[in-house]
Amino acid sequence: MICMVCGMQINNSNYSFNSEAFLEKNLPDDIKQCPFCGAKQSYFSAENKIYSVNHEDLDENILEIIDHAMKLEIFNGDYYKKAALISENQEVKNMLNAISNIEYMHSKIHKRLGGFKETPVLVNMNYDKLKNDQQLFEVACKRERHAVNFYKVNGAKLKDPILINVFRALLDVEKDHIELTDRSEEHTSELQSP
Repeated sequence: MICMVCGMQINNSNYSFNSEAFLEKNLPDDIKQCPFCGAKQSYFSAENKIYSVNHEDLDENILEIIDHAMKLEIFNGDYYKKAALISENQEVKNMLNAISNIEYMHSKIHKRLGGFKETPVLVNMNYDKLKNDQQLFEVACKRERHAVNFYKVNGAKLKDPILINVFRALLDVEKDHIELTDRSEEHTSELQSP
């Protein structure tokens, strides 16, 4: 079986990759989401179909939306990677690293769809002011809300059914990340309260 969104093969050897990034865990006989990009089961194909578009047929406005989506996902992937280094809790580190992997996969999806040759290197942000997991999750939740808004607003501008499906799939993943980071923020807040 293959994920039509990211193009990755899903099988019994990899169904549990990035499991810390999901509210519901994949099981060998019940794979709920792609372990690489988080797309739901409805985006799986037994025929090895992968969503693709001819980027040369896309107008400049659509390519700009895809370029911004790619950069947004890299920006968020970078954040989670750095947040994992800041956290002192191993479970939180694992979760943040798993979400980072998924965000980077989202950027690769956009890169492929837009036909972009290079992966942009973004400004290196400093997160030294974030001192605990609660603060890390507060920022994470804001980023996920921004991503959801981005996919809603820009998804409404798309006409191509493939791009619409990809944006919907990734919107759902980002919504799950809101719930995950929000729950984690609440949990760490309870742990850090006197």
